[in-house]
Amino acid sequence: MKMLQLCYFKALAENEHLTNTAKALYISPPALSAVVARLEEEIGVPLFDRVGRNIKLNENGKIFYKCVDSVLSTLENTCLELKKNNSEDKNSVNVAVSALTLWTDSMASFFYIHPEINISHAALKLDKLQDANYNNQFDFIITDLRDLPRNEWEHIVIIPDDRPVLVVNPEHPFAQKKHISLIEAKDEPFVALTKGYSSRRYFDEMFELAGFKPKIVSESDYPLRSQMIEKGYGITISTITGIQAAILKGFSFIEIDSPANVRTQTIFWKKGRKLSNAALIFRDYMIDYHKEHNILYPNNI
Repeated sequence: MKMLQLCYFKALAENEHLTNTAKALYISPPALSAVVARLEEEIGVPLFDRVGRNIKLNENGKIFYKCVDSVLSTLENTCLELKKNNSEDKNSVNVAVSALTLWTDSMASFFYIHPEINISHAALKLDKLQDANYNNQFDFIITDLRDLPRNEWEHIVIIPDDRPVLVVNPEHPFAQKKHISLIEAKDEPFVALTKGYSSRRYFDEMFELAGFKPKIVSESDYPLRSQMIEKGYGITISTITGIQAAILKGFSFIEIDSPANVRTQTIFWKKGRKLSNAALIFRDYMIDYHKEHNILYPNNI
């Protein structure tokens, strides 16, 4: 059994399309078919059901795929670990987050305390969060607990009860309120993030739970959303962690009592991956920082 056979099988199992898979692998369909046929002969059972031009993973194939996927993932993780251990810069940590604005203060504090450790970080939308191969490059991903499959990731909760708030211009009639039910804002214009952000999915969930569709007047990125609120074009939803960001300073925040939908901010790392000393220092610092800076609400709530 050759490694190349396993790689080709995995690609075909995930695509279930001979021609497209062969094209992606830069080989001919007959060559790919021959490789898989030799693998099936070696194992002694068929792995795919073939009906005309269609090819579909059968029960044998599904069992074998789980094993192959695990083996290849372990090998890839080991190669990444060896590469990192033997690189010139061992004091580096690669971090991805679903919203950069949420972690600015804690990241900056870490840089100040540990200048010897280099942090590279990126913001991921939901499509990338769901791309297992893409995510292998990161030591950690920080996002909501529901954004990653927990059977593939180890995790520790950083902020267990990140509660929702309404964000409004200080001149808005709601600005003097301390608490609100979201249904009270059903006639208000809302400024939303564009679809694809984890925070946008949370935004949509809030209205689904509240039982109405919001009047969305703009869909944008984080900076433009803030500008729209500042100019009084609309209001939005964030969380306790979100409103600590500099980009939302100067606005008024109202606690949303209903629906009581919280986010669980979590740090993830791939199962089976050995973390470097630098990575362990970063993980423990982020956890401790947010325990010590667990500010329930700013003064104006």
